[in-house]
Parts: sequence; structure tokens; C-alpha cells
Amino acid sequence: MGRIRSPTPRQRLVRQIVVAGFLILPAPGLAAQGVVGYASRAAVAQRSLEQSVARRPDAARAASHSRALSARSHIAGTPAQAITRDYVLDRMQEWGLETETREYHVWLPHSTETRVWRVSPDTLELVLAEGPIPGDAVTAESGQIVMANGYSGAGDVSSELVYVHYGLIEDYARLDSLGVSVRGKVAIARYGRSFRGIKAREAERNGAIALLLYSDPADDGFTRGDVYPEGPMRPSTAVQRGSVMNGAGDPTTPGWASVRGARRLPIDSLRVPRIPVVPLSWANAAELMRDMRGAPIPQEWQGALPFRYHVGPGPVRARVLVRLDTAGSAVKSIWNTYGTIRGTEYPEQLVILGAHRDSWGPGAADDVSGTVSVLEAARAVAEEARVGRRPKRTIVFATWDAEEWGLIGSTEYVEEDAARLTKGGVAYLNQDVAAQGPNFGGGGSPSLRATLRDVVKTINDPSGAGSIYSVWRASRAVPDTTEPAMGDPGGGSDFAGFYNHLGIPHVDWGFGGPGGVYHSAYDTHERMSRFGDPNFHRHAAAARVGAVLALRLANADVLPYDYVEFARVMKRHLSSTERAVRERGWQLPLDTLARAIDAMETAASALARVRDAALARNAASKRARERANTALLRVERALSRAEGLR
Repeated sequence: MGRIRSPTPRQRLVRQIVVAGFLILPAPGLAAQGVVGYASRAAVAQRSLEQSVARRPDAARAASHSRALSARSHIAGTPAQAITRDYVLDRMQEWGLETETREYHVWLPHSTETRVWRVSPDTLELVLAEGPIPGDAVTAESGQIVMANGYSGAGDVSSELVYVHYGLIEDYARLDSLGVSVRGKVAIARYGRSFRGIKAREAERNGAIALLLYSDPADDGFTRGDVYPEGPMRPSTAVQRGSVMNGAGDPTTPGWASVRGARRLPIDSLRVPRIPVVPLSWANAAELMRDMRGAPIPQEWQGALPFRYHVGPGPVRARVLVRLDTAGSAVKSIWNTYGTIRGTEYPEQLVILGAHRDSWGPGAADDVSGTVSVLEAARAVAEEARVGRRPKRTIVFATWDAEEWGLIGSTEYVEEDAARLTKGGVAYLNQDVAAQGPNFGGGGSPSLRATLRDVVKTINDPSGAGSIYSVWRASRAVPDTTEPAMGDPGGGSDFAGFYNHLGIPHVDWGFGGPGGVYHSAYDTHERMSRFGDPNFHRHAAAARVGAVLALRLANADVLPYDYVEFARVMKRHLSSTERAVRERGWQLPLDTLARAIDAMETAASALARVRDAALARNAASKRARERANTALLRVERALSRAEGLR
């Protein structure tokens, strides 16, 4: 007798989909009716509930939340951030939710001193504070915050300056072809085209002793529109702060939660920059770059500063000083908050709606807008619960701390509660920048995209021109035979721990627009009121989507995951995958991958037919539905791995 082989991941995935369909009891030939995932009788009650909950989020309340939460800069690890914690908890307690705070102790070094000078051909210390904007009182306080980039190294160094364009791998290769090295030099790079942590990593790899990062007006300044306060774009003094750690979670506790007393890796072993990394406004970058000479730049490296760029090195020399609190208070408290409505039938199954609560400034868009959306959705669902319409599954309304430093609060939660989340996590719904303009968009796991589209068909767009869905389609000029494009999961926001590591389906949505004050002191309630969402109707609309979506998933008879769309999304990526494999000279069995995706689509199509037919006839017993849901919860778990994305 031959050796019995363990099933492959593909076989396990297809098996879970097939098993889910088999367990629902097929009744071939009936088309889907009502609400996907709901028996016909339950669909009527669910539509009524959704109409009721969608009326509850309120623009005036949203504006009030926004004003309170963005009244000051609230960087993670500061007393101001504790104020936002208390505000969220107080509101959720008022509305009758069961509240909880989890405190984590994370390695979060703040800079105690950050300074930059031009030291030749003449001497000038740059003024790093952003300064106040007339008519925006919050900026008078926020503009005085001066910090190095999050997880910058410390040091006091001086050398010639070299312009490295966006500071990416290909940019250093181009410099090498020009005979220019940054070894022992201070590098200056534009923000954009990649995560700032990659820029810090590449500067250090190539031997730079410090990195300065600035926002070029070609990318988000006056070439894109009027600057704040006349318009939404970045003014000359605005600074984009941000973390330069390439990773997620407390770097001293990788894979386990940073609770009190947790063991920690030695600081000198951490994968964080060792060189100083400091963000600058474009006005300060101009003070350094206008007198640079050296090799001519490639034409595409020219930005919008009012002079010809040069690569250097020299004759400009810069001095960069960063001091950190690593000797005394680098480990700081952060706080996640949770407001919970327990499920009546499946309390162990969780639908989590979350947003991060910390910012690099006042953060009215990023991410007070997301927190406001979560708050108004929580209030709406809580009011339904008070009149007896409690969800079948548990809904958790979460706000995360220290997202801006590397998804830390959500990652620590996922690390601490991985077993519970793996068993019962139905979906994670993410609100990161829920409102800063008129343009709706969404993305996430392909398995939840159809549900999001169906939800936004039922909610009026703030413009008054129809449903969110119809306005979305019109704005994208989508042909009748296709749907509006939606973004694929990657990283960079709080869904990463849930989706990339545990395989919990996720979806996000929001109203976008010009983001010219991203991560600056000028992301204020006043600017939001003028340019982002003047009446706060989009904040309320984002909350309506969240409330309806959470209840749709929490009450479903059979979880409405769409693995047909999932397979088709993967198919669309096959050609680019094949091209990348050829370019690298790899030998990979892509025909096997294509067959696996085909098998997934076939199984998923069969599941959808069986599910819809059985539910339309009210023919699936409770036991059959429960067994099907147990199988469905395992599908995307089979596509994930504990270490997440490489």
C-alpha cells in the first residue's frame, strides 16, 4: 500500500468550499433571491433592520466628534493620546456598549531633540516647526511639534549632501552609473513611490550617515492645486512625519504581545534604522538643495522647487542631530479601546469594525475621520440593540493605538488573541481615512467585495445624486459589464494582522480626495470643514456603510463570502505573475497554479448555487448552516501563513 499523502493547501481550500456547499443541502435550479447569505424569510427582516440603522448616523454628531478628537496633536505614547482614549470610551459607555481598554507597553522611542543645519557654503539652522496658519487656531499648538521620523536612529553627523530622488533601489543604481556615492554623505530624498521605511533602509545600505525626507511640491503641493489655507494642498512649511520601521508591531516583541513584563529582544538586534532620519518641509529642503552642484540630474529627477536640481555631492554640507529618549523612557503605554455588542446566537464569532486613533498631528483625516465613522456606526448599532434588535454574532467596535508607528496596537491585539480570532473571526472592517473628499472607493479581500457593493447600493450618496454605488460607478465611467475597481490587500493599515497573518477576510471603504496635508500639523478640523467634508455628510455616510455591513455579516444565515470573485481576481493577476517569473528566470509550475484557481472557481460556483437555492427555499437546517459556516471560516485561513507577507 502506498504512502498516504497529506492534502495540499489547494486541496484543503477546495475541500472547505465544497464541504460548505454540501452541508447546506442542495436544491438545484433556484436563483438567488433577497439578500445573499439569508433565508428568504430572514432577508425581509434584515432589510428592515438595515434601513433603520442607516438612518441613525448623524453628520452633526460626526462634526462634534471630529472637533473633539482633533483638538490637538495626539501622537502615540503622549498624554494627548490618552485623552482620545477616554473620549471614545466615554461615548461608547453612554450608548450602552460593553467597553474594554487594553494597555500594551511598547518600545516607542520619541526624539527629545531634532535639529538640522546647512553648514556650508554658509551656516543656517533650519526652522523645523511648521508654524501657525491664519484662521486655524489648532495649528498654533500643533506646529510646534518637532520630531524625527518614527524609529529614526540617533546621532549628530555632518557631511556633504547628495540628492537621491525618491531614494529607491533603482535610484541608487542610477547614481552608481553617474559615479556618485552616498557613502559617508547625508542623503536627501523625496517622499513618494514607496514606503518611507524602504527609503531609510536603502540609504543606510548604501552607506549614508543620515537621511532627510521632504515633500516635493510636484507631488502634493502647489503644482497640484491651491495650498492650505486657500486650498487643500501642502503649503511650503508642512512636514510629513511618519515611521521608518519596516515591519508591524512592537519590534522588541515580534510574534508575542507587549504586555507588562513581556520578554524583549535586545535593542541592538532590532531591524530599525541606525542613522538619523528627519522629515523636512519643501521650504527647508530648498534651503539645502538650491546651492547643490555636481553631476547633472536625469531629467525625470527634477521636481517643482524653483531652481535646477543637482545630485551633488556638495558644495552644500548639512548637519543632522537627533537625540532619543532610549536611555530612560523609550517603552511607553499605548491603549486600544473596544466597544462590544454580544451576539445572541454565536457570541464566539466576531465581526470587528476598527480604526486607528493615533495621528502625527491633529489628524482630522488620518485617522480621526475613521474613528468618527466607527463611533457613529457603534452608536447606530447600539440603538438598534436597545430596542431588541441585537446581532446574532458579536460585533466589536475597536480603536487602535500606534498604527502610525507600524500597525502596533492592532498587531499586539492579534498576537495576544490569535487563537480566539482564528477560531471565530468572521471579518475585519477597516476605516483608515474614512472621509477627506467626494470620491468613494473600497477594497480588501475579494470574498467581501460583492457584499460591500450590495450595501452601498442601499445608501444614498452625500451628493444627493443617487446611491453611493451609482455615483461611484458614474465617477469611474464603468462599463455596464464590469464593476468599479477595488484595491487588493497589501499592508500599511490595521487589517494586515487580521488578513495577512490569520486569514480573516477584510474590507475597507471611504471617501477620498486631495491629501495634501498628509501627516502634517495642518490636518485639522478647520481644514476638513473647508475642503475635506464641509458638512460632515461623508463621515456619516461612511458610518452608515459600516453599521449596515457589520450587521449584514453578523446576522447572515450563511456567511456571504464570494469565492467566485476571489478566484477571478487571482486569474487577473496570472499574466503579471507569469511575466515577473520570466523576468527573474525562475522555474515555477504556473500551470499548476492556473489549474488550482480554476478548481477554486468551479467549487465556489457550485457553493453559490447550493447556498442560494437552499436559502431561497428555507431548506437549510440550523445545524447545516452552522456546519457550512464552520467550513467557510477555514477557507482564507488556508491561504494565509503565520508569518504574513514577505
